[in-house]
Amino acid sequence: MVDSLTAADTAELPLPGEGRLSVRTLPAPHGRARYLLHGRHVRGTLVVIPHTTYDGPVLAEQVRVQFGDGHDRAPHGQPRLDEPVVRGVRVPGHTTALDPRTVTANTPFLCGDAVAVREDGRTRRIPDGARTVLEAVVVAVVRHWHQRHDRDALILAAAQHRAGDRAAWEERHIRALVHELATVRAQRAHARHRINQITGLVRRRQPAILPPATTPARLTLVDGAGTALGVVTVLEREVIASLGRVVYEVHGARIHGLFTVGPDRYSSDPVPGGIYVFYGRPTGTGWHDRACRDEPTVNGVQLSGGWSHPRSGDITPTAPSRLPASVRIDDTRSHCAPDATSTRAGAVLRALALHYLDRPDVAGLRIAAGKLRAEENLKAARTQLARRRREETRVAGKLRHRTGRHRQFTALLSPAPSEQGAGEARSCGAARAT
Repeated sequence: MVDSLTAADTAELPLPGEGRLSVRTLPAPHGRARYLLHGRHVRGTLVVIPHTTYDGPVLAEQVRVQFGDGHDRAPHGQPRLDEPVVRGVRVPGHTTALDPRTVTANTPFLCGDAVAVREDGRTRRIPDGARTVLEAVVVAVVRHWHQRHDRDALILAAAQHRAGDRAAWEERHIRALVHELATVRAQRAHARHRINQITGLVRRRQPAILPPATTPARLTLVDGAGTALGVVTVLEREVIASLGRVVYEVHGARIHGLFTVGPDRYSSDPVPGGIYVFYGRPTGTGWHDRACRDEPTVNGVQLSGGWSHPRSGDITPTAPSRLPASVRIDDTRSHCAPDATSTRAGAVLRALALHYLDRPDVAGLRIAAGKLRAEENLKAARTQLARRRREETRVAGKLRHRTGRHRQFTALLSPAPSEQGAGEARSCGAARAT
């Protein structure tokens, strides 16, 4: 047991195998407690400092022990006043954070900063004998500190000293969380709006879609600079109403084959916008199928792949000026077509896209494609909404936590905190960040 403090603030602490350690305690600012030591194999000063981290409890539950007097943030290598000398070895540094309620000599609290200093200033590992004595001294001092009648006042003083810095830390987190919460709520509202759009689309009456035109059309081709590249004949071979697509057979100078035009297959809108042009006719019946047959030949080169464009409004006879044209090598590889072939293919793609967009039933084709994808899109939107709700709950909880901590630190900044305020800080001080 630790002997009771006398009126002179001195005590005798037992050290196993080392007799007794005389300590004298002196006041120090900001909740620090100085211990002046004198024993058979040890002398010097230890300072016990209530320890918290930025996201730890408001009021300290742990302490660190500093070897020597002075500022706890001394520059590396600069000695402190009256650093302890144990079995003739001077030891600077400090311990790791430790719990006064459970600390024992078997607790590994001597960190790498606690070293032995030679006469020439070089450092080395603390010898085993000195380490054993130092560990026993630290345990005895910390246990004594834990039984001090003014321990709670020391902890509160340390918290008040750090309160401004901790409050600023919480403010930064609060600002970030307020922004994050606003973003998540906007995303949640967007997901809810998307669900309403899709359910409205499902109930919407499908507009009429025209059958394939029986009369061929003649389309003028120009390159990206507006230079004429001739004329092609275009015949509608098939209208794939459920996908909103039209299959065109194209014939012209150095051009023949099928192209399929429809809404952009990568569009995420309930009613898909944009344009996607397949080189050929898709062999599958699904929205995401890409494999085609009857691929067209341009300048004697058979092309594959397709062109995706998210905005219909910026397509003109000359723009976009360069469009994709690939030649398949095998099932997994392809390479770019020659420049002249790419230029002519791009002219065909632009002309067909504008021809498709000029259809009187283009809105109906897009609506049909949207209805086909409605179930898939609705499931995705509901999943997104559930995810955003979970994120909102998580972020709102973190914001409440940070706001509560900020309120506690702000209360500690008062010049003379009321007993009620101090009590609130202690009751909430053990709360840790999630």
